[in-house]
Amino acid sequence: MDTQLPPEPDGLEQVSIFSHAGPGKTEPKRTTDVLLETIERVEGERISIGQLIDGLGERAYGILMLLFALPTILPAPPGMSAVTGMPIVVFSMQLMIGHPHPWLPAFLRRRSILRTDLMAVLTKAEPWLRRVERITRPRFTHLVDGKMERVAGLVVFFLSIVLILPIFMGNIFPSIAIALIALALMERDGIALIAGYISAVASTVIAFGFIVLTFKIMLYAVHEFLGL
Repeated sequence: MDTQLPPEPDGLEQVSIFSHAGPGKTEPKRTTDVLLETIERVEGERISIGQLIDGLGERAYGILMLLFALPTILPAPPGMSAVTGMPIVVFSMQLMIGHPHPWLPAFLRRRSILRTDLMAVLTKAEPWLRRVERITRPRFTHLVDGKMERVAGLVVFFLSIVLILPIFMGNIFPSIAIALIALALMERDGIALIAGYISAVASTVIAFGFIVLTFKIMLYAVHEFLGL
């Protein structure tokens, strides 16, 4: 994604996380709707990270981690996982220590992304997100509240470290696990969180397998070409 430092942007008014379900009734908006509405309300060609944080409200942690995980769920250009993984490291650390809202210094808040690039990623991911949202709902919420939310932050922090390592095909599976955990936090779904933890274990095993395989290939190459 093309990024640059534009002039300090005006913040976005926070998007309501509730939608009307009838007279006198409201129901929580789905995560995809909140994210799309936040982006669509931005004027101009670029949207800054600060605008996203200000507009997303209480779901900011989960949505931001999901947003930065999405580009690497599919095979991405070399180096992309390092770019998208670093913000996840920062946000997961803050979630782990119990900081109420994502915080970034001003120069990072001003870092912007082309609105068209962001919408292109979301357009590709939206069908998958909608399918996941159809089966997620608030349940076993004790698994996503309080100290358990910090545990989720710790798991995402570990996955984000794996994500930024230069491992062949090693970025896809941690990204999927991060996306599942992020969705679980946003929808307050303990079952989805358990699925995310299972994916985290599987992705760690797979990444370790790729490391071992790469090491063995290097040893074989040294033996064949250098005779050592």
